[in-house]
Amino acid sequence: MDPSPTATTNEQQQQSQQLPYQAGDIATILPSNPAHLVSRFLSVLPPSIQSIADTPIRIHQRKTKSHSNFQASSLNHPWPERCTLRGLLTHCADIQSLPEREDLYSLNVYCNQNHPQGKDQRDKLISLSETSGAALYGDYIIREKRNWVDLFYDFDAVRWEGSGTSGDVALMTISHLLTILPSIAPRHFSIASSPSYMVRQTAALESKEGFDVELCVAIVDHILERNGAVYIAGGSKMARAVREEIVEALGSVLEGGEGDAKKLLNKLKRKGMFSIEAWS
Repeated sequence: MDPSPTATTNEQQQQSQQLPYQAGDIATILPSNPAHLVSRFLSVLPPSIQSIADTPIRIHQRKTKSHSNFQASSLNHPWPERCTLRGLLTHCADIQSLPEREDLYSLNVYCNQNHPQGKDQRDKLISLSETSGAALYGDYIIREKRNWVDLFYDFDAVRWEGSGTSGDVALMTISHLLTILPSIAPRHFSIASSPSYMVRQTAALESKEGFDVELCVAIVDHILERNGAVYIAGGSKMARAVREEIVEALGSVLEGGEGDAKKLLNKLKRKGMFSIEAWS
């Protein structure tokens, strides 16, 4: 049975009292990685690291010039002092991101040379990281959208520990792994509708007229994270209002604000990925 407008209004008023906000406020979200992806990433790490995935560990952060990657990631979201590796990979490490060229270079030193393709894999990582290999990097990482899980899967010399009889051990330790991995950065989104707007519009739920909740978080993620296209069709007033909301939402997360947001939409328009079809 559908809730009555009065019941819905009371529920929304209670929610707004618990978490007050206004249109234009910024909502900050810290994403996490799905369990299946974390398990897959653990499966492509050296067995010695896999074996302690659920063992509590203590992390001591050392900020030195030789650990610039670690410093940069710590500024976004510091590794917790106490956790399990599985928990860290779930809530802190950005294993879904695309590795940068310097990340590929950092990884090459952990290719075990006793692996049948160890030297070739090390040389390929170096080639991918060099300026002269920009096109190769673009094809391998950017175009194919390979993340950290894919990278470790492809370069299995990093996790290789031999047959078990040769005494070989993986060159990468858990400390090395935490030095290389980037951390998850918070996502900032603009809130388009205030609780008071929601309450005023509740009465229109029955007829579906005039009730419109702007999903700015979804739009920003669709454009910036998923490289998605946006097409707007409808009345001119509606189309203009939707475009303004998108500009505001993007402007809240882009460094150049709404100016950069408008430039981005113009760029998408030239690529056929942003279009408005409006009529009076």
